[in-house]
Amino acid sequence: MMTNNMIKAVLLDLDNTLIHNPDRAFAIAFLHHAETFFSKRLSMTDFRTPFRAAIQAMCSLDADPTQSNHERVVSHLAAASGAPAHDVDAAVDAFYRTVFPQLRECIQPVTGAVDLIHHLQNEGYAVVIATNPLYSAHALELRLEWTGLPTDLDTYAFVTHAENMHTAKPNPAYYAEILARVGIEPDEAVMIGDGDKNDVQPAQQVGIHTYHISPEVTAHSGQLNDFIDAVHDGWLGIYRPHTLQPAQIEPQLRGNISALYGMTSSIEDRFWSQHPDPNEWSPLQVVCHLYESENTVQRPRLQHILNEDNPFLADPKEPPGPGAFNCAHNGPAYLRLFTETRMETIAFLSQINADAWQRPARHSIFGPTTLLEMAHFTAQHDRLHLNQLCQTLGKCE
Repeated sequence: MMTNNMIKAVLLDLDNTLIHNPDRAFAIAFLHHAETFFSKRLSMTDFRTPFRAAIQAMCSLDADPTQSNHERVVSHLAAASGAPAHDVDAAVDAFYRTVFPQLRECIQPVTGAVDLIHHLQNEGYAVVIATNPLYSAHALELRLEWTGLPTDLDTYAFVTHAENMHTAKPNPAYYAEILARVGIEPDEAVMIGDGDKNDVQPAQQVGIHTYHISPEVTAHSGQLNDFIDAVHDGWLGIYRPHTLQPAQIEPQLRGNISALYGMTSSIEDRFWSQHPDPNEWSPLQVVCHLYESENTVQRPRLQHILNEDNPFLADPKEPPGPGAFNCAHNGPAYLRLFTETRMETIAFLSQINADAWQRPARHSIFGPTTLLEMAHFTAQHDRLHLNQLCQTLGKCE
């Protein structure tokens, strides 16, 4: 039975939602400046082709969930220029710090955007800047500054940019990664954006509620001032979750991998085995558990439902305490192991036909269930431990 859920997070698109940015004019100016800069800096005769290839890789539904968007850009530019990756990385940073500011004239503020952010934060909502993460964090800070929006990224629950995201719009895994980083379920979030293809459709696919910034005024669309009025009228009160669909599963499973890499990207080797409290797991143990659970519980359970008629599913044993783990590998090694076994699960699920998703089972705690519900539970299990990891690392809002 579906239950009503409170909205906890508001995801806000940036371009042509919180700021005015004529997309075509901005893209032309960006590419012109970039071509001139990288031609001089890296002797590149063609910047556009590798940069667009990097963006296509970010948007691909089978994008590598372990590679950040910044890493993709550096990799493609390095391959095209023949320059070492560290030189390309330095060049990209220099471009955003010295040349990107010349795009200031393309950006204009949107009336009410600043007040909306402050109101949402004062009401206790987690505010996420969910802009397409093609550019660096520094470039994002500049665009916020140019339009009078809060520039300290730590004032938001999460802000997407090239360094901390592993996919881009319209890949629905982009939205799943945000959910995992913020620590919420899909039906606890609403996405506000002007793009039907980039904002509305992929967010809805993951199970997120949406409000379309559009000239057409309806219960779920309108201009930003219409949304502001709706918020003041209690529009963010209570929602009914979207009906669970098979299309929600793979993006969530992929996005959770990306969130795991994003959370652990800055962990030093010596911190992987440290405990914030004697009764809490270390980062290594969290990743170790996710890997072992995928192999021994999550995928076998789904295979059991597929291969047996209405099987009984016993709830697995409680995870061991911090002192009972036997994780022989280091953290990065377990990240790779978890990624490999998760991709096996995704490959398995990709072969399931529409009818098989509804195959029944009986769970010792949940009662009657289906393969689809148990697959979604796998994604929820990820987010439970990703939130645990977030708390361990001290990076949660």
